[in-house]
Amino acid sequence: MKELRKLNYFLEIEVAYCKQEGVGFSKTFSPNARLEAIRILLAFTAYKDIKIFQMDVRSSFLNGFIEKEVFVKQLPGFEAAKHLDHAFKLRKTSYGLKQAPHAWYDKLGNFLISNGFSREKVDIIIFRKEENKEFIIVQTYDIIFGATNEHLCKNFSNLMQSEIKMSMMGEL
Repeated sequence: MKELRKLNYFLEIEVAYCKQEGVGFSKTFSPNARLEAIRILLAFTAYKDIKIFQMDVRSSFLNGFIEKEVFVKQLPGFEAAKHLDHAFKLRKTSYGLKQAPHAWYDKLGNFLISNGFSREKVDIIIFRKEENKEFIIVQTYDIIFGATNEHLCKNFSNLMQSEIKMSMMGEL
């Protein structure tokens, strides 16, 4: 309950449930998978005879971090009986929060870059990593990836699962 704040304090802070587009919040853009990028990825992997796989992220929008303070009103069934005039401060992003897609993309992109991947110039949702003439390519929107070496695919899957709750969906 340390994170509760009085409702009359809302005049000075951002409130998630009454946001208006363009007012009081930023960084809501999140790149989407363009059909052309997916086609290029699939054509490239077919040309190089690369198997591609997909992973499923559990609750992706709950994995991002918030840069500014965001408060939400108490939800029905989750009220603090002694503090009905308080609100909750979010520690992480949540579904319905305008910044959630951008925060998720930032977290995933920063994680990949910190692990030796580089963002492709053709499309910013595609990342690539090279190791001894072998490479792995990752499309971050749907977590589709393939590599010239199956060992790289297993390493990537383990790396992702060590940081983020996700599961392997299998080969596409």
